Amino acid sequence: MASIVKSCAISGVDGYVVDVETKTIVGQHMISIVGLGDTAVKEARERVESAIVDAHFIFPEMKIVINLAPSDLKKGGSHFDLPIAVGLLIEDGQVIIRRKEQFAFFGELSLNAMIRGCNGILPMVIAAKSSGIKNIIVPKDNMAEASMVKGLNVFPWWKVCY
Repeated sequence: MASIVKSCAISGVDGYVVDVETKTIVGQHMISIVGLGDTAVKEARERVESAIVDAHFIFPEMKIVINLAPSDLKKGGSHFDLPIAVGLLIEDGQVIIRRKEQFAFFGELSLNAMIRGCNGILPMVIAAKSSGIKNIIVPKDNMAEASMVKGLNVFPWWKVCY
């Protein structure tokens, strides 16, 4: 069964929820990202692998398939790095997040596992809240903007660590 964590994307000025589905399969080590992601999304492969290793987790030596659903809507931005990394660590059994369906994750990863701020947080957090998500994980640089949406638990992260 695939791991699914939540994030969001922007279409015009509105946000919508994206399921970041991650599946590991026995096979040659490679990462495939599908679901109409732009160049920044496709480049996440390198940032995620480097950040996971630098954070002292074990990067799975398997075929990894990541689907950004819904697959028929274009998605852009490096803010998918963190949900991809979290989903992969959950799928591989290295991380357990209880009630993960109540969380949404946002953040670009640096090669040394630091979490960088990202654009468009406000409409994405509004979309997350509208879909029933209760907990938002954002880069510390986006804490103030994300906290403008009342009725959510907003947690700032600055580094992926073991």
